[in-house]
Amino acid sequence: MITKKFVVLLLILPLFLFAQSQKQFENITLIGNDNDIHVLESTLSQFDNSIFGFQKSVGYYLDDRIKIHIAKDKAEYQTWTGSSNNILEFSQAFYSRKSDSIYLRNPSELKSIITLQRILLHEYIHHFISKFYKNAPLWFHEGMAVYFSGDMGFDREFNFAKNYVLGNSRPLALMAYSYPKNRIEWESFYAKSGLAVKYLYNKKRVEFYRFWDFSRRDGSFESAFRKAFLMSTSEFSKYFEDYAKSHFRTEILLASTGMIWSILPLFLIIGVIRKKIRNRKRIKEWEEEDLTNDLSNPSP
Repeated sequence: MITKKFVVLLLILPLFLFAQSQKQFENITLIGNDNDIHVLESTLSQFDNSIFGFQKSVGYYLDDRIKIHIAKDKAEYQTWTGSSNNILEFSQAFYSRKSDSIYLRNPSELKSIITLQRILLHEYIHHFISKFYKNAPLWFHEGMAVYFSGDMGFDREFNFAKNYVLGNSRPLALMAYSYPKNRIEWESFYAKSGLAVKYLYNKKRVEFYRFWDFSRRDGSFESAFRKAFLMSTSEFSKYFEDYAKSHFRTEILLASTGMIWSILPLFLIIGVIRKKIRNRKRIKEWEEEDLTNDLSNPSP
C-alpha cells in the first residue's frame, strides 16, 4: 500500500535530483549542477588571471561580482536563448546585462579547457564594457571581446579579407545595433569588429586609455569616443573603411588569389570535358569522311 508520505516523497524527489546549486567565490558565483560547477571551479584560477591580464591591458580595473549559469544540457540552453534562430542560438555562451550573468553551454559540449577559458573571458569583457558604457555599439562590444580574448588571429583577418572581396562586409556604422541576419556574414562581423578595436588599441593607444577615463564622467559612449579620439563613431566608420582598403590590400589580394585557386580545378575539369567533346566530334567527322570516300571509291 502506498502511503501519502511516500507519494509526497515521489513528487519532491525530482526537485532534489535536478536542483541547481550555487557556489560563491571572491568575484564569481557559479550556478548549475554540482558536477558542472566542479568542472568550472577547477578553471577559475586561470580565469581570474585572464581577467587581470585583460584589465591590465585596458588600464582599468573593475571589482564587481558576476554570475555564471551553466546549462545542464542543450535543451536548457535553448530555453535561455529562445527559438528565434538568431545568433544566440548558435553561440557557446552569452552575457545578459539585465541579470549581470554569463549563460554558458554545458562544458561537455565545449572542445577544450582553452576554448572554455576564451569563451568565459569573451563574455566577461561584455560585462566589463557594460559597467562603463550602457550604450556601447555592438561592433565595439564584439571587437573588444574578440581581440582581448585572443581570438583575433591571421585566419580571422584573412576571413575578413575574403568576405570583403565577396561583399559580405558592412561599414561599422551599420554594425552598431544589430547582427547580420544572414549567417554567412556573422564571421565577417566579428572579424571586422576585432580589427577595428585592434586598430584603436595599437594605433591610438594614448587615446584608447583616455577613452576609459571619460566613462566615469557621463557614461555616454559617443561623447567619450568623440572626446578621446577627436572624431565621432560615424567619422571613425568612414575612416576605418579607407584604412581597411589600404592596410588589408595584401590580405584581400591573397583572398582573391585563394578564390581563384579554389575555382581553378572547376575550370580545368570544364576544359578537359570540352576537349573530350571536341575530340569525339572530330573522330566522328573523320569516320563519316572515310565512309564517304569508301562509297565513292568502291573496291574492285
